Amino acid sequence: MTQEQIKTNFSQNLIKLRKEKNLTQLQLAEKLNYSDKAVSKWEVGSVLPDVETLTHISEFFGITVNDLIYTKKKSVIREFHKTHLFLTLLISASIWFVATILYFVLDNVTSLNRCYLTFIYTIPVNSILLMIFSAIWFKKIYVFLSASAFLWGCIVSIFLSISNSQLWFIFIVGIVGQIVIMLAMFLSKKK
Repeated sequence: MTQEQIKTNFSQNLIKLRKEKNLTQLQLAEKLNYSDKAVSKWEVGSVLPDVETLTHISEFFGITVNDLIYTKKKSVIREFHKTHLFLTLLISASIWFVATILYFVLDNVTSLNRCYLTFIYTIPVNSILLMIFSAIWFKKIYVFLSASAFLWGCIVSIFLSISNSQLWFIFIVGIVGQIVIMLAMFLSKKK
């Protein structure tokens, strides 16, 4: 492989990896402790970083240097996303499985008549996991959706647990919270 092919492969792979993490050139440069001009030159393919920098970039993205400079990186990126999605779904399913077991134990062993709340309480717990994984691996819209699920899961959990008809105002708190989440997402897109 020639130097020009390596530059081209590296620039294409870097662009894809950066976009997959929803980073701008400036944000990536800050995370790597380089200037945004250096990242721009890398992505244009005019400059190839030295081996130490390539190693640092590959460690940041959790891949090998070979994955950065070879064209078969496309399939590697897809495999990482499939793995991330599989891991997220597996852990999420595990949380719901534990909630189901807990429900059956509470329903059969105790005299509690509101065991169904186990599933309601599971919504915010699962949403926390989804927020974390979405922030690390997926697009910001999924962080927004999981934060919204967390907010409303908590509100419904509190409302159903307390069973007070005068607690209706908690839904107004939820609307305000939803507006805050929407504003936070909107402002984070502007940066």
